[in-house]
Amino acid sequence: MIVKNFESMLKRTRSAAGGDIFLISGEEHYQSGRLLDALRDRASSLSFETVRLMPDDLGEVSLTAIFSEGSLFSPGKLVIIGDVDKLSRSQKKELESIVAGGFDNILFCRTSGRKPSNSFIKVLESSGVSFTCWEPFSNLMWKWTRTLAEEEGITLTRDGSQAVEAIASGKLERLADVVIRIALFHGRGAKVNSSAVYEAVHGLQETSAFQFCSETLSGRKEAAMVSLSLLLSSGEEPIRLLALLYSQWKQVQSARELLQRGIPPQAVAKKLGIPQFVWRGIEVHTRKSSKCATSVVLESFASADLGLKRGADPLASIASVILALTSAVE
Repeated sequence: MIVKNFESMLKRTRSAAGGDIFLISGEEHYQSGRLLDALRDRASSLSFETVRLMPDDLGEVSLTAIFSEGSLFSPGKLVIIGDVDKLSRSQKKELESIVAGGFDNILFCRTSGRKPSNSFIKVLESSGVSFTCWEPFSNLMWKWTRTLAEEEGITLTRDGSQAVEAIASGKLERLADVVIRIALFHGRGAKVNSSAVYEAVHGLQETSAFQFCSETLSGRKEAAMVSLSLLLSSGEEPIRLLALLYSQWKQVQSARELLQRGIPPQAVAKKLGIPQFVWRGIEVHTRKSSKCATSVVLESFASADLGLKRGADPLASIASVILALTSAVE
């Protein structure tokens, strides 16, 4: 059974029982981590012992033995198998046989990335519940922000929430880190607006993708290059960074066109769905113009995107876009 809603999947893990099978896939790992934590808590409440396996561990370990052998100290097991799609053919057949025969344990399987489409995965999926972890759509990030803030005991104002989401740049793991930093800085019970958010994250050694985009669109080439280097060295995904920069640039272009048509700034912000505290920066960028033709900028984005997908150097690829965007900015 495929479950598409994270909250629904979370409820299932919290009420798991012997014989349940959970198949998790996708390229976003924060959600799968939360699901596994909830499942561990559930297993602990049932007095189940936890057994964690990877494909390389199974050369000397029998899956059948793990599922069939009981324990003197627990009524069952939580069996966690990572990279389940990388099991050998014989191991997959063995696991299929175990699933078909039934068991009293809880099985949690995580694929190495995207969910493969094959008979083995379909057996696991049809015998249990399956959930794919992707980064949430931008219009759903506020729900995660609210949930994480509640867990950390802080209250975010509307502009505070928007500031957190802007810094997170669509990445759940970063969102969680920012909320935790804010809670540690201001303390539980604090009510936090956008200024307080930036106060809490100011001075960190790492830079944010949001700041990087602002530097680039402001024509601050040297600062943008430094930020790019820091972001990449800290593990930021190049494709995501390029996509964010393109989104921000396109937003500025759209705002500039509407303003030139005589539409009032507030109306432009509302039309484009830009939060007020973000609009202040966007409006400043619209006043600047580059002598680099739009077609050249678009070509630089396309070239960088193709290069990254073919394994080109991330720093050089994105730097070429920075050079195009900061060319003779006035």
